[in-house]
Amino acid sequence: MVKKVMKAKDTLEKAGYLYEDILKTSHLSIKKIYNQLRGDYPKVSWKRLICNNPGYPKWIFILQLAALGRLYTRDRLAKWGVMTELICPLCDNHDESIEHLFFKSNFSAALWGKMLTWMEINRGPMG
Repeated sequence: MVKKVMKAKDTLEKAGYLYEDILKTSHLSIKKIYNQLRGDYPKVSWKRLICNNPGYPKWIFILQLAALGRLYTRDRLAKWGVMTELICPLCDNHDESIEHLFFKSNFSAALWGKMLTWMEINRGPMG
């Protein structure tokens, strides 16, 4: 218990509160202490895109399926006898596979190129 109290005292001192000031204060805001410990960071324009986007869990799920090789692409469905047409509907040139969808198609290359430009990375997409 004593260790926790001492650790809390150290944390409050890091936030800029002196022990004497805390004793004099009748109300201490956890939010105010947290903001002082966290520091002041500029707001980023893409925060709402990532944090408040209802599609975000879907992106993670699709990424996990693709990484594990379990995404239902036409080549995979054809192995099970579910799909007979293998041609990618985005480009109408090559068989649809995870590698083709995410890296080799003209559509995905253009998308990766725009993302790299937006993120100010000066190179073309790989693939």
